[in-house]
Amino acid sequence: MQVTFDVFRKDPEPEAKPWRSNYTVELPEEATVTDGLLKIRDEVDGTLGFRASCVRGYCGECLIRVGPRNRLACTARVSDFGANGPIALNPVRIVPVLKDLVFDWDAFMWNKIKAVKPWLEPKDADGETPVSDAQMKDVRKAMSCYYCGLCDEGCTALPEDFNFLGPAALTKASRFVSDPRDKNTPARLKILEQAKGIWDCVHCFEASEHCPRHIDPTERIVAMRDLAFKTGITNEKVARHHTSFAASVKESGWVDEGRLAVESEGLTNIPGLIRLLPTAIKATIRGKAPLPYMHPKRPGADRIKRIFEKGEQKTR
Repeated sequence: MQVTFDVFRKDPEPEAKPWRSNYTVELPEEATVTDGLLKIRDEVDGTLGFRASCVRGYCGECLIRVGPRNRLACTARVSDFGANGPIALNPVRIVPVLKDLVFDWDAFMWNKIKAVKPWLEPKDADGETPVSDAQMKDVRKAMSCYYCGLCDEGCTALPEDFNFLGPAALTKASRFVSDPRDKNTPARLKILEQAKGIWDCVHCFEASEHCPRHIDPTERIVAMRDLAFKTGITNEKVARHHTSFAASVKESGWVDEGRLAVESEGLTNIPGLIRLLPTAIKATIRGKAPLPYMHPKRPGADRIKRIFEKGEQKTR
C-alpha cells in the first residue's frame, strides 16, 4: 500500500522556524508508523529525526502525535490512519522540540520524576523489611509503568501549566508512598503537596484513560490527596482552601466562590489578594463576580448542614 506522511520538521537551532515535509512510501498492510519513518530515513531523507528503540510498545521512546491522537509510533498501524489522505505526524504538545519529531524528554518527564525523590528509603538500617505478597500487589502495579509518557501527553492540566509535575511523576511518587518498606511517607507527601504537585491535578481522569498499562494514575493522585488529608495538610494555602470550601457549603449549601478565593489566599495576605484583582475585574465585567460573604442559601441548605454535622461527630 502507498502511504503519505505529513511530517513536522525543525532544525536544532533555537531560532529555526518549523516546516512540514510530505513523504510517500510503499508499505505492507501490517506496517506501523515506525516502519514508515525508518523507510523514509533509510531510502528517502536521511536527515529526518525521530526516536525508536524496542519497536514492541514496551519502552515509550517513540511517543508522538499521529493525526489528532498521541500514540506510540511502533504500535500505530498505518492502515488505521491512511484512508483519508496524508498521515500527520507531530511531536507531543507543549514540549521543547530538539529536532523534527525528537522532543526534550528531560523537560517533559525525567526532571519531574527526579523532583519526587524516586528511591526507596528503608525503615530498617539493613534494608530488610519483610512484607507480604498482598502488601506489595499495588506497589508492583505502579512499578509496571514504563514511562511511555502517554498519561502526561493526555493530561489537561499540563498545557495550562507545564511546571505541573504531571501524572507520570506523581505515579512514580505513589509507588514509594504506598510501599510499606519506606520510612519517609510524611516527608514525601510534604514535597508532593507543594505548588505544582498533587493539588494541581484537575482529576479529569484523562491520564488513566491514556495509560496502556491500566495503572490508574489519576486514582493514585486522588489516593495521595486522601492520605494527605488523613495525615494533615501541610500546604497552608490548600488547607485554607479546604477549610473555606467546607465552611461555605456547610453554611449555604453550595460554594461561595468569592469567599473561597479570598480565604484561600488568606485574609492577611495582601499581595496575594492584590493578585486576585485582575481576575475579579474580568469576572465583574462579564457579570460573574460573586461578592464574598453575600452568598444566598440554596434550597435544602439545612439538610446539607446536618450532613456535615453528622460527619463531624463521627470523626471526633
